[in-house]
Amino acid sequence: MAELGLGLGTSHAPQLFLEPQYWRTLAETVDTRNPDLLSPRTGRVTPFDALRAEVAVADPALLARLAPDHQRALYDRCQAGQAAVAAALRAYAPEVLVIVSDDQEELLFDDNMPMFAIYWGSTFTLLPRQAPPGRGGPVYEAMRRGWGDTELDVPVDTALGEHLITYLAEHDFDIAHLRYLRELYGGSVGPAGYLAHRRETPPTRRGMPHGFAYVVKTILNSEPLPIVPVFVNACYPPNRPTPRRCWAFGRALRQAIEAWPVPKRVAIIASGGLSHYVLDEELDQLTIRGLQTRDLDLLAALPRLDSPTGEIRNWIVVGGACEHLTFELFDYVPAPRSEAGTGGGWCFARWASYGITSPS
Repeated sequence: MAELGLGLGTSHAPQLFLEPQYWRTLAETVDTRNPDLLSPRTGRVTPFDALRAEVAVADPALLARLAPDHQRALYDRCQAGQAAVAAALRAYAPEVLVIVSDDQEELLFDDNMPMFAIYWGSTFTLLPRQAPPGRGGPVYEAMRRGWGDTELDVPVDTALGEHLITYLAEHDFDIAHLRYLRELYGGSVGPAGYLAHRRETPPTRRGMPHGFAYVVKTILNSEPLPIVPVFVNACYPPNRPTPRRCWAFGRALRQAIEAWPVPKRVAIIASGGLSHYVLDEELDQLTIRGLQTRDLDLLAALPRLDSPTGEIRNWIVVGGACEHLTFELFDYVPAPRSEAGTGGGWCFARWASYGITSPS
């Protein structure tokens, strides 16, 4: 039988691999134009300038956290956190890695937005990140460094993927599946929920979504072992799974892995989160506490799981899969990058048994 002996969690945002002197550039070029900024104080979509006015009253001390020396220290902690995750994975040496992440208008749109899905083709292609026309520079170079700068066909353990799909369908999960990539992807999302307007993405050639690509490029250093990509609809109303459903899905994933009659070592990793595009430290700390204590009631009551902050769902899935293991926080790095509090709560952690050696 297969063994699930290690879980990992890692953020994957561009800020992790963008030199801190460019964090303000990221805020000025991306955050100021972002229509989906959520206020941690109201839970509502709030324009950048209005968020800045809120922060000036509610958290004037945030300005000191934008000082260059402080941001350099935060950046260095992010590098150490990513390195700890990669080292823990190497130390366990799995034969298969299950990656739990999400799609953000890359392969999935409102013509097909499953709550849960598994990719089980023979390979999953990683394509280099490309900047939109006229929008290059350090921000998009950072995305290439973190999410992929070389085309790569990543091996998929199709046998485990098919087994997971079959097992989940037989245990009351209506699981979708993907088996190959089309040449072009494009479409629209919204309006629904916090998405006030329809968003269009023109058809273009696409590989694996960035949350999966980050694990291959940064955590595995572009030297992948066989993977099984598991998709969670973390961001898009109206069919996002509740935290309770995510935990139950994670439990079912573990049961499915352990029922696979192949004696392989399997690891699982959550890619994404925690709070962003706007830093929400209260929400992040509640999430970490719930994962540490396996407090499903606390996790079920988490507020403000809209926008990419909803990637917390990926962590809850892995928490459910790893409830037999002990949660260890490598680091939580709350990193604002503007006076509006934009930025994120970057987190790095593992679930392991006491017999696992700590990463050096």
